Order: sequence, then C-alpha cells, then structure tokens
Amino acid sequence: MRKTELVIRDIKNLINAKGYIYALCMIMFEDFHIIPEKLHEMDYIKRLSTKEVSLLLGFVIQSEINFSTPDSPQDLIQLRQKTYDLMEELHKAFIITFIEKLHESLEEDHKKEEFRKEQKDFWGKGNLLTEPIFYSGTGVYDFQFLDFLENKYKYDKQWLLEKKMFDIEQAKNIVTQIKTVLQEKSKKVRFYGLKEKLPQVIEEMKKKNPNEDWKKYVKETLPLMELHQYVELFLENTTDDTDLNIDGIGDEGWKSFYKGLIELFVIRKSDFGDYTNIDSFLDNFSISFEENLNSQFETIGNYNLINSHPIIKLDEERYFVPIVFLLFEAVYENPFYWMWLEDKSYRDTLGEHRGRVGEEITYEFLLKVFGRERTFKSVKIQSPKTKTSTKRKKDDTDIDILCFLGSKALCVQVKSKKLTQLSRSGNDDQLQKDFKGAVQDAYEQGLISRQKILEKNVEFFDESGNTIHISEEIDDVYIMGITTENYPSLTHQVNVILEKKDDNPYPIVLTIFDLELLVHYLYDPFDFLYYIKQRTLLMDYFRANEEMAFLGYHLDQKLWKIPEMDMLMIENGYAQLIDRNYYPLKLGLEISDEGDEIKNKWKNEHFDRLCDQLKTFNQARITDIIFYLLDWSGDTRKNLVDFIIKQKQQTLIDGKFHNFSMPPDESSSPRVGVTYISLNSDNSEDLKTSLLTLCQLRKYKSKGDVWIGLGSLKNSHEIIDAVAFNDQKWEYDRELEKNAKQMLEGIGQGRKIRIGKKIGRNEKCPCGSRLKYKKCCGRKKNA
Repeated sequence: MRKTELVIRDIKNLINAKGYIYALCMIMFEDFHIIPEKLHEMDYIKRLSTKEVSLLLGFVIQSEINFSTPDSPQDLIQLRQKTYDLMEELHKAFIITFIEKLHESLEEDHKKEEFRKEQKDFWGKGNLLTEPIFYSGTGVYDFQFLDFLENKYKYDKQWLLEKKMFDIEQAKNIVTQIKTVLQEKSKKVRFYGLKEKLPQVIEEMKKKNPNEDWKKYVKETLPLMELHQYVELFLENTTDDTDLNIDGIGDEGWKSFYKGLIELFVIRKSDFGDYTNIDSFLDNFSISFEENLNSQFETIGNYNLINSHPIIKLDEERYFVPIVFLLFEAVYENPFYWMWLEDKSYRDTLGEHRGRVGEEITYEFLLKVFGRERTFKSVKIQSPKTKTSTKRKKDDTDIDILCFLGSKALCVQVKSKKLTQLSRSGNDDQLQKDFKGAVQDAYEQGLISRQKILEKNVEFFDESGNTIHISEEIDDVYIMGITTENYPSLTHQVNVILEKKDDNPYPIVLTIFDLELLVHYLYDPFDFLYYIKQRTLLMDYFRANEEMAFLGYHLDQKLWKIPEMDMLMIENGYAQLIDRNYYPLKLGLEISDEGDEIKNKWKNEHFDRLCDQLKTFNQARITDIIFYLLDWSGDTRKNLVDFIIKQKQQTLIDGKFHNFSMPPDESSSPRVGVTYISLNSDNSEDLKTSLLTLCQLRKYKSKGDVWIGLGSLKNSHEIIDAVAFNDQKWEYDRELEKNAKQMLEGIGQGRKIRIGKKIGRNEKCPCGSRLKYKKCCGRKKNA
C-alpha cells in the first residue's frame, strides 16, 4: 500500500491525460444516475461518492478542460477503469495510518478506566478522523437543502437581495429547473444499472461460454455493454439503431458520442426563459477558467472551489454542471459565507439570526411530536428567591427546547457550528474546536439542565416568562444536540471525541436533516422518545456511519442488544431502507410496497390499541410501562394481546375471574414481569384492588425488578380498564412471603406463561445480518 500523497500524485497525472473528461463524464453519469424507485438497490461500494468525484473535479478545474477526444475507445475505457483503481487505492492508503497506530497501541499497557481516552487518542486524530469525514455519506437528500433554505435565511433576505441579488424563491426555482433539464437529457441514455446487475450478467456469460475462457469474454464484452447504454449518442447523424460494435463505428459516430456525452451535463441560459435573475445566479455559483484557479486545493480536506461553485462556464451561453447535488448544497451553504466574509459589520446580526432560526426549526419539528402542552422554547432556569432577598438570582442556564412525556424529559440544545475546511483536512486543533462548538458545549449545557430538572430545586420559565410546572415524577432526562449544518461523520465523532464521565449519560446529536427523518417516521411521542432512549443507552454498543443507518436498523430490527455480540456495526444498507421509502414519497412518486422492509413491519392492531389506551391514563409512569412493552419482540407483543383477548372472552363465556402472569426473563436486566386479570364484574374499585394485590404478590414471589399490571372489566369494550406499575427494589418481607404462598399456590389462582417466542432456525437473524439464524448467531448455539 502506498501513502496518500503518492496516490494523489498519480490521480493528478491521470486527470491530465488526453480525453480524460469523457471518462469522468461516464463515471459521473453512471454513478450518480438515480432511479428513485430503485434507490435502495444501488451498490454504493461500486460507485464513487460525491466527495470522491469532487476531489477529481477539484483537480480538473486547475487548468482549462481539455476536450480533445481519446485516441481510441480502448483508451477511454482504460482511463475510466484507472480512475476506479486509483480511488480504491486512495481509500486503502488510509489503512497505513491505522496499522501504524495499531502497532503502537499493542505495545502499550492499557487500563480499563482509560478506555475513552485511548479511543479518542486512537481514532480521534489525523487521518483516522479525516477518513470517516471524507468517506461518510452525504447525510442529507438534495431536496432537503431547498426545503430548509427559506427558513434558514428568512431574516437575511434583504441583505442577500441587496448585496448578491439572491432571491430565495427564484434560486429554488432555478436549481429545480437545472435538475429537470439534466434529467430530461439523461433519458437519451438506456441506463442498465450494470453495477448492480453485474453478478447476474457474469453468471449468464459463464453459462453461454462454459468451455471457453469466460473471464476473457467478460473483459471483452462488458465495455461493449457499458457503451451500448449510450447508443443514441452515437446516432446524431444516423438513425441506424443496430447493435453497437466498436470496430464498426466511424469517426462521425464517435464525434457524436463525445459531443453528446458532454451535453448530458450542459445547461443553457435559454433553458430558463423568463427567469430574470439567471445571470446573477450563474455569477454567484459558476467559475470561469483563469490562471491558478483552485490552486489551494492539493489534497483531501483543502478548500475545493468546485464545492462552492459547482457550475463551470464553457462560454456565454453554455454551462457545465457535473454534480447537481453539489449545486443544491452550495445554494444552502454559500449565503452564510457571503455574509460572513463580505460584511464584517453584519456578523453579529448573522450569528443572532442563525441561533434564532435553528431554535425555531427544531421547535416546530418537536412540536409535531410532543404537542404544544409538552413542548417549550427558550426555557430559562432560575434559582428561587431566598427568604432574605426580594431579587431573583440571574439565570442558572437555559434550554433551547424542553419536551416532556410523563416521567421523562428531553432537553435539546441547538448549535449552528460548521465543520470547517481545516477540520476536514485533519487539523486536530481545529477539529477539536469545531466539535466543541457544535457538540461538546451543547452536551455540557444539557448535563447542567438535566441535573437541574432531576434535582427539582429550581424554577423554569418559558419564553413569555410563564412558569413551567415540572412533574415531581420525572426520573430521567435525555440530552439531544441539534446542528443546523450538515456535519460529516457526526455520529462517529460523538463516539470517539466526546468528553464525558463514565456515570454521565450519552447525548444523541443530530443534524436538522436527521431530525426531519426521525419526526417523519417516529411521529408518536412514545416511539420518538423510545428511540432516543435506545440510542443514548446503547451508544457504546451500536456503531454506524450516519444517523439514517441507525434509524433504518431500528425500523427494521429495533435497537436491541444481540446476546452473542459485544458490539454491532450497522451497515449502510439499512440507510437504504429509508431511501426506498422516503425519497420517492417526497418526490410524489407512487411505488409498490413490495420489498419495503420497514413499512408496517411492526404494526399490530391489538398491541397498538393496548398502547393507545395506556396513553389515556393520566399517570406519569405510563411512559415507563410503554417503554418496557416496546422492548418486546413482535411475537411477544402479539402473544400478550392475544392472551388478554382470550382471557377477556373466556370471562364473558363462563362468567368467571381469569388471570395470567408472565414471569421475568432470568437473563434480562431489569427483570420485568406482567400480570393481567379479567374481572367477572364491572366494579372498577374491585378491579383496582384485585390487580394491585395480585401484582404485588407476583412481583414478590418472582423477585422481579419491575412489574406491570393490566386489568379489564367484564363488559367493557376497552382492552384494559386499569393499570398498575411497581419498580421498587425487591426486599424480603415476612408478611408478603406468607401471603404469596397462600394465594399463589391454590387452585384457580391464575397461571404463569411464557409468551415470548424462540427464534426459528430458518428465520432472519435478529442481529441484522440478513442471514438465517442457523447460519449466523445460531451457529454458536448449534455447535
């Protein structure tokens, strides 16, 4: 393996090769061409990422693009393949740093209590942090940039219009029109999606050539198949749509192809008709060739002009747009830099606006989940007046958004710090500074607020100065950090860089784009907060490159520990489950539910009805009950409600009292048990007394940590009419010992059941590998 600087040198040499721009155009079209209905099937490992192609383009624009055509089709194919080979080698070059640090680490003595420090020293510096920043996913859909644009700059409209002639609504229309124009041009290509179909294609070739050297056949045939996608580009001067044969294509055909290939990425001013602002828009986001253009860009992490100016001017009418996603991103990001760099007198105002906007956007999202009565913005925490003073102390701290749900609270701090270019290049000091501003400060502020809420010795006021009454039963507070900026490798950095004490909880830190997805899928406050609980509780157990992967895994498998695993790395394929479901929805496309692994997967009408009825009880600990129920597998949930319905029906049939209890799983922590009774009368007081008594005795006999009691009246149409909850620590009690023995060993006093279900050998393994249980985690048990 060679070091990164040597690979970068070869990449620069490759880019200067004759006709390279055409090979790059083929790569950009094939790797970024999206069929929304098949987005979840894309093999991103075989494609270059937006950041990788931005790197290539950053070197391309350092000199005027050479549109000379390759000397031969074989040269074109070789340039294309050489690009993939070098970019793969560049990725592997980061392993050198990993191996060197690993050797150093193995030679050192390690203490258990220094785990987080050692993890930070190993993963949180230099190339080992630059790599995940560069190779992480985009973390955002292109349309989200436009969706948030209006809100992000709504207080800066006047400055942007006066100083840069940037009208937000017009900019959105222009960007959308550019995407539409290029999408229409893309229809000239018969896109086969060969990267995904390649294994199938090779298998078919092997069958057709069983006695021949099929590898040689594939090597010779595959380039023809790839070129055949562009057959219409060869036909500008002819209508002869015959099978493509490289040797049979004349000079005119190849000229037509190369011209058409560039044209796939070209827009013209005439494409925009009556858009009066098109000239100023192009001035703001395009570049023209000049000496030393982008010369400061030398390697990964340096400022790259193509990211802020993703349109390349070819002449007065034509403009080259290589990656449309970069344009969406630039429209969202650039206005901040204009204001910050070009008008120092506006910086304080800009900072105030950014903080205000971030808080407003976050509040509106969380308001949809928790409702107005449980969601508060700009909360002030103050120590109460003392007996000897008529003045109140100054604010202890403040919370950007505070949400409540029964016995739980969510404390949200919003930041607008960006990941700067120095950080992206692996500058450790700057990265720590950026992380502190975006994450660490929000976390530490959240810890203070959490402590104040749990101590219950301060007063809380909303943005209008009204007192917020905090429930005495709140026993946990989750900390959430939100950044309004797209922050590459955010989840990874929280894992390895965050400074925290072992006994302090983790926060969950999201971008505003992540939050939008969470709110869409987890719109019920209990589902939403349960996800937050699992993410923060299992931060050291689950790892993923982006929040979308965590969410996709949770919607498909649930964020639960797998008994045989000490840690689980969630593959990016789970993020594609969101692609399959969300992207077409936002584009207004109707697609089949077939193959949608998250849609309605965990839906159970009776279980949902049980939870909905629990939510109607005005008790804080209902949140705990629902969280414990959500910990159960789909089979356990189904069996629980099936048993409840069966017992309820049995009481109606025979007029007798029925009950069952589910003892705690010996391997679980905490040990949670459930008791259900179906009363043979409609006396609600009798129901409460019977339920409390039986739950107390069942919990004591089972030595349970937590016990949930559910009960129904004989003629009630509800699935439950009473609920009990006890999470007090088990202690020996002589009276309870006596009563439990007397009441729970007689005939007709209910029965213990196991309503969970073991994983079948041929079922999908719960670890998320997509393999059958017998071929995955079940192999250890079967061995």
